[in-house]
Amino acid sequence: MLVEVLGADDRPEWDDAIVASQFRLRQHFPQRVLDEADAFGEPGPDDVEGRLDLREHLVFTIDPEDARDHDDALSIRRVGTHRWEVGIHIADVSHYVRPGTALDAEARERGTSCYLPGGVVPMLPERLSADLCSLREGVDRLALSALVLLDDDAVLHEYRFAVTVIRSRAKLSYERVEQALEGGEPLPHAQQQACERLMALARRMRARRFAAGALAIESPEVKARVDEAGRTLAIERRPHLESHELVEEFMLLANRCVGEAGTVRGAGMLWRVHEPPASHKLAELDEMLKVLGLPRLGNAGEPHRALQALLAIPLDGAKKRLVHRLALRSLTRARYCERDLGHFGLATREYLHFTSPIRRYPDLHVHRRVREWILGARDGAWDPAANAELAAQCSGREQDATAAEREGVRVKGLRHLETRLGERVSGSISGLIPRGFFVELDDVPVDGFVRLAMDSDDRFDLDPSGVRLVGRRTRRRFTLGDPVNVVIARVDVPARECELALRLPEPRRGRRTHGRQGWR
Repeated sequence: MLVEVLGADDRPEWDDAIVASQFRLRQHFPQRVLDEADAFGEPGPDDVEGRLDLREHLVFTIDPEDARDHDDALSIRRVGTHRWEVGIHIADVSHYVRPGTALDAEARERGTSCYLPGGVVPMLPERLSADLCSLREGVDRLALSALVLLDDDAVLHEYRFAVTVIRSRAKLSYERVEQALEGGEPLPHAQQQACERLMALARRMRARRFAAGALAIESPEVKARVDEAGRTLAIERRPHLESHELVEEFMLLANRCVGEAGTVRGAGMLWRVHEPPASHKLAELDEMLKVLGLPRLGNAGEPHRALQALLAIPLDGAKKRLVHRLALRSLTRARYCERDLGHFGLATREYLHFTSPIRRYPDLHVHRRVREWILGARDGAWDPAANAELAAQCSGREQDATAAEREGVRVKGLRHLETRLGERVSGSISGLIPRGFFVELDDVPVDGFVRLAMDSDDRFDLDPSGVRLVGRRTRRRFTLGDPVNVVIARVDVPARECELALRLPEPRRGRRTHGRQGWR
């Protein structure tokens, strides 16, 4: 059945739509859903009545420079000697998206927003996601706030939740906050003081988390910048900033507080769970490290401590990326669950997602439970079987969106490499199979494939650990993580293929360099 005609698959302006279709993302909202969203106006007296009014507090958002859906905001004020009240203010999406509405059915079906290079495929219509629910600067917005009391050492003394109305005083970016905290141009005085105090508390909370066994696996975020026609401007590894950690620590704190309260109340939560790695996965990781001549895993009987020790070893950039990638592969995938199975990576229990209801349906589900506590009224029925079904659906939607985001970046990376055919570039071996190996390029973080049959008359065997190819005749070796210089030999964007060569290939008569013949 023909659903939609997208256009030619070799035109960059169609890349996002093709990727979205490939991963079954819903790109258009039904008219009924749009009508429900458009029926809402700016918050008025009836919406604000009964809410804790925090509009006079210094509240601000910290997000990527180009963000439009501002889920969360922060505030801090001194409330006594060595006591600080930190407000973690989250958009009150549950005020607008109610069970039984077309809006809710569509949001549940989508499960999450997906961020592609050319724009977002949102969970909610733009009227809500980028406007009424977004905690925009200078306008009144409805929020669900976690108000936590910390001392100077960032020890949590108490917390409470409230339906609130806030007015953000500033839209700050991670880069701007980082600059101000690193001694660059300061923010306005009150904002500067607030960020410095929040950062001091966040550092203490972070240190305490890692002392308890939390893992710090570095997985650089890769983003594609494109112009209005979808043409690739740059593929970038975004640096991880300490300002990211500032926001992260308070979001984690809010999630844990809601989780603890949910456990006490026996509410129908959706938990964010991350089960411990299987013992055979840790054994495989240790064997790989041994073969590669890298530091060993250590005591796998205490996987938290063993992985922590491994990740803390000082290594150069390429080896560090390799070790972190291998460690990540050994772990299970985090998911949603109707039961609290704990979170291995965070070394905690009673953990869930509360802080991004504009873009994640599980957070909206949790918000409804929190509103029940605050207002003393049930917003909808729940039961373990229904929660289990919802958890499985949301986990699946999350996986689809994550895969689509990676594919979207890869497509734009291939578009860029298509303009550099014949160029010699550097990279490192990121994966091996008997026919050849994958290379992640240094300047464009995209994988290509070296097919050894095209570059050598030797036959290669993959060793039992899966980290090394060895030539039968020449004994030449290609090992995971090895630096290599390769030539961009062929790129086929529609087929998602990039063929690399160890030497410049001879032209093939009668074939286009970006033809469909591939290695997959």
